[in-house]
Amino acid sequence: MRQPNQVIDSIQQKTPLVVGAIADSETLSQIPSASECDILELRLDSLGFGSEVVDFAKNSHLPLLITARGPIEGGQSDWTIEDRTTAYQALMPHASLIDIELRDLPSLTHVVTEARKSEIIVVGSFHDFEKTPSLDFLSSKFNQDLVDIHKFALMANSLNDIKSHCSLIESLPHQKLSIMGMGPLGAAARPLMAKAGSLLNYGYLGDTPTAPDQWSAKLLKEAISV
Repeated sequence: MRQPNQVIDSIQQKTPLVVGAIADSETLSQIPSASECDILELRLDSLGFGSEVVDFAKNSHLPLLITARGPIEGGQSDWTIEDRTTAYQALMPHASLIDIELRDLPSLTHVVTEARKSEIIVVGSFHDFEKTPSLDFLSSKFNQDLVDIHKFALMANSLNDIKSHCSLIESLPHQKLSIMGMGPLGAAARPLMAKAGSLLNYGYLGDTPTAPDQWSAKLLKEAISV
């Protein structure tokens, strides 16, 4: 069930939202509520895009973000670009947002074009599971033509890395950003990132985290609301 206006309004107002990521099929038998998260993410690289996933999407009462992550940045399948295209197209009629890695935008431009025609918000993501790159490097990744929200998931190895995450948000007040740290330090700072201006803040639903040291979505939502 698409609810684009609701999501667009929150993002335009820069209201921090909690994304509840689903990566295991058992969670599809549950009915997530607004008390747990604001947006549901379906990790198609883990779930596939069979009838069970499509039926869940059709009947969802929360806005959907669909992701078919590539293996280079943590995807759980060996899908080719063509496989990922098929997965995106299967779920796009039910999506309010779509997540594509910044590195893969040239290969998936046709998917982005289709999403934009349907007024689906495009999240362009970048992941570094080892470090936090320099701010200059991260700034060089921006693609204003194809992306509505830029998402950076970065390993936090020190408090200076956390400061860098905050600095990126502070230095780009007019950009719509989602910034999160991975690892124990990054996990501890996720509520801080939301308070600092990170728009999409990820937790998991069910029993399967989709990133190192990830919070449960419900706990993250409670922490951000304090």
